Amino acid sequence: MNFARLLKLIPFYTSLCASLASAQLAFCRPATAVCKDDPIQVVSDTPADNYARLFLTSERVIEATVHFECDGMDNAVPSEPLPRNFMITKAYENYEFLRISQYDPAKPWHWGPYRYHVQIGLPSRSQTIDYIYALPYAAEKHFTVSQSYRSKYTHLAGTPDEYAVDIMMPEGTPVLAARPGTVIACRADGDMGGAGQKYSECANYVHVKHDDGTYGAYVHLKRNGVTVKPGQSVGVGTQLGLSGATGWVTCPHLHFMVYRLNSSLRAQSFPFKVRTASGIVQQLEEGETY
Repeated sequence: MNFARLLKLIPFYTSLCASLASAQLAFCRPATAVCKDDPIQVVSDTPADNYARLFLTSERVIEATVHFECDGMDNAVPSEPLPRNFMITKAYENYEFLRISQYDPAKPWHWGPYRYHVQIGLPSRSQTIDYIYALPYAAEKHFTVSQSYRSKYTHLAGTPDEYAVDIMMPEGTPVLAARPGTVIACRADGDMGGAGQKYSECANYVHVKHDDGTYGAYVHLKRNGVTVKPGQSVGVGTQLGLSGATGWVTCPHLHFMVYRLNSSLRAQSFPFKVRTASGIVQQLEEGETY
């Protein structure tokens, strides 16, 4: 970002932060903090002495990849080879996805602990470089971009956020779908935000799957500010929620990116074109207002 753009951005940024200072303080109250993002729940039971069952529930995500591992297999054998990648393609409620059984009935057996990691989306090589996205807010509003592609702050080259954009907007601004699709994941119970990576799992969000298998992520939404649900179809301009300052933030803004999962189950963002009031742009530039 050049010096002229920095000068344009600083007054906006300072004014917005000052006007919301009291709200920012409220985000950091640890007594009410809901931070860890766990879009699925895994529980186990042991209905008999010789086997255990593991169940999965996914109420707020209908498309995701779960990497599951289990340590300490002593005289125990799983029903599926571990570690295992489990593909979520719908909402599950107490779905038995794994059974662990005693191998030799004459010997003691033990298993666990287990751990899992959830990545929203399914692996794909698809991307559409020619699709023209709408701005993710009402046409009559104008907001400034505080971070764009490959910034020196949090959108670093080689990271999942490499081609993300941050758009400064007051808390409570309606966030609109920039492309048609289906809501595959959302979160609305996060109530904490602040500067630093320790807040990275605190954000509220909506993820929308597009018709080419790519995804749009709308992040840092207000607590209880999500207005859609998994499985819902949305069109351009459909309200997804309200902007906020949950997660890794310094001020209220919307973090938007288009991504897919690569073969390593890692989110990979890529550039996207946007239709603005002044025409189609290849990139939303830092310091510019649209």
